[in-house]
Amino acid sequence: MATGKFVPLTLTALFLSGCQSWTMRGVDSLPPTAALPEASEAGWAELRYFEGVNGNSIAQLTSLSRYPDNPDQVLELTRLSVSPNRADNYGSLVRGFIEAPASGLYRFYVSGDDETQFLLSPSQNASDVRVIASVTGWTSAGDYSKYTSQVSAVQELTAGKRYYFELRHKEGGGGDHFSVAWEGPGFGRSVIDSQYLYSPRQESQLYPDTADARLGFSAGYRVGFFDGEHSLPFNDAYPPLDEDQDGLYDNWEVQAGLNPADPEDANADPDNDLLTTADEYQLWIDPTSADTDGDSIPDGAEFAYGLDPADPLDAERDADGDGYSNLREYNEGTDPSNPDDKPVEPEAPVDVPYTQGLVGQYFSGRNFETFDFARLDESPTNSWGGGSPGGNLPNDRFSVRWYSTLIPAFDSGQRNYEFRISRDDGARLYVGGDLIIDAWTGLNSTTYRAQKALSAGEKYPVVLEFNEGYGGASVVLQVVDMSNGRTVNSSDIFRVTPLDSEVSLDSDGDSIPDVWEMEYGSDPWMDDAGQVLNTQGVTVLSAFESGVSPRNPSEAAIWEGRTAGIGDSTTSEPSAPEPDPEPDPAPAPVVTISWTAPGTRLDGTSISLSEIQSYQINYGQNQSSLDQTVTVSSDVTTYSFEGLSAGVWYFNLQTRDQEGLLSPPSNTVQYNIQ
Repeated sequence: MATGKFVPLTLTALFLSGCQSWTMRGVDSLPPTAALPEASEAGWAELRYFEGVNGNSIAQLTSLSRYPDNPDQVLELTRLSVSPNRADNYGSLVRGFIEAPASGLYRFYVSGDDETQFLLSPSQNASDVRVIASVTGWTSAGDYSKYTSQVSAVQELTAGKRYYFELRHKEGGGGDHFSVAWEGPGFGRSVIDSQYLYSPRQESQLYPDTADARLGFSAGYRVGFFDGEHSLPFNDAYPPLDEDQDGLYDNWEVQAGLNPADPEDANADPDNDLLTTADEYQLWIDPTSADTDGDSIPDGAEFAYGLDPADPLDAERDADGDGYSNLREYNEGTDPSNPDDKPVEPEAPVDVPYTQGLVGQYFSGRNFETFDFARLDESPTNSWGGGSPGGNLPNDRFSVRWYSTLIPAFDSGQRNYEFRISRDDGARLYVGGDLIIDAWTGLNSTTYRAQKALSAGEKYPVVLEFNEGYGGASVVLQVVDMSNGRTVNSSDIFRVTPLDSEVSLDSDGDSIPDVWEMEYGSDPWMDDAGQVLNTQGVTVLSAFESGVSPRNPSEAAIWEGRTAGIGDSTTSEPSAPEPDPEPDPAPAPVVTISWTAPGTRLDGTSISLSEIQSYQINYGQNQSSLDQTVTVSSDVTTYSFEGLSAGVWYFNLQTRDQEGLLSPPSNTVQYNIQ
């Protein structure tokens, strides 16, 4: 937390409905409509242009609210190549189907200026499309060799089968172009021509603009999305097909193995997760799987505790702020929504100065150039969005190195643990001194996996490294016990000596305590006593013995530790300079809530600002009971809280119209004041 600075938290204001028939999802969050069943036309693919989009990154195109459904221009492209120098500051989307002339192995090539991606699905299903070749910067027209990423891995295609594809392209300034070539059985590399192209299915309005259609808006979108996702013919009649009138869409019932002519199966529970099929249809989760998101918490338990059965990451979160993850609380039979009901921690041996978590060293620069600070982080899962992790770090171009010790969470024998990393932008993982995942570069959409056999009772040093380039910054490390397929709670396996511990190991035997090395940006598991990290020629060992920083010897580096190793007589009590005077108390944090005024009511009619009486902010430290409120006038869309005590605070927003009607609460956001 940046003490004394404004902390912006954004809420989404809900729309008011005069009849108090609340709808919990806005238009922008709904999936795209389904496609009509007409066959594609041979000889061309669809090209969509989006004008007035600044920057060189595809992310600046795909983040547009009008992407992909509202382009400025739509054209027919008969060859996967465009002429250069069309314009500046625009984005392109090409989509359609490719049909292979013969069965066999193919390789695809892409060129473009600026960033360009070629995506291919293993079927006609657009939801399975994946990036297989890309230009990360720019190339000359027809140059397919500037980056290794321009060439795809070998793709096995079947003659006569159509494969859905997309090309995404972003132009900033200067030259612009893109092209896609391929090579396959019996022919060399050539740009993909019209004889292999087919247009995408055309889009259509789901419902006519009638009162009944508006009442069925949410259900209709759900039906349309399901049909499009499964490449099913879509019937735009209203109401949706429901032969047995049980509230479940017929096509959905068939896909789930239910009987669309049996109204009783809406109350069935085929996957034994304590949710009926009607419940699972409303939650839009899998009625044939007791754990839709695979996070080891059953769907019914997640719903009962207010978690999301479709979000695999909420198992590692701490819903009630009691210091224990939702997964651990579920496994130990405590309530993850009640901070007073939490697992009982076993007493740790007094001679082991360990705590849960990892110590992170934070640096400016993408390759650990300038050390800024170290701190204890509770979890190997971190997300900073587009902001800074803290200290003096910039929002972009920083790196982090975490240290911890992994102690397997089983009592005997040996098991395989699988380590999974998702990150934006780069990460590396060392376990037991071995580099098992190297994702320092590569696609952010990929989850990197590696397995390692671990033995009960052993301690394995872990180093997790991360670098951030530009834009969003996040890293997620999950550990799965392959003997049972369960995600292992990070707080059960990661242990590290706290930075303020008076006792520390010297793991690398370089006469410098681990805690001191972690706190001042040195390596606790590599003998670096003779390394020089400054311009004055002072070694790491000399800096420790002199009580100064190894990176800036003009600064004091005081460590209060007494023992440099557990169970031995090695001591280290460096003389320290006089402590600095007590700093002035840091200013109290200011938490600022901001939101956007609604423009329409839930029934689709417009609402002017003059019709809004006020906004009500609800807040508190118990997510299930926000017992404090503040009312602000309708002419403001921001409010700052000062003087909040330490701990996790939760906030949501309601809108009141001139008739006194209140909307339901918006999404709840939280902030941890330390």
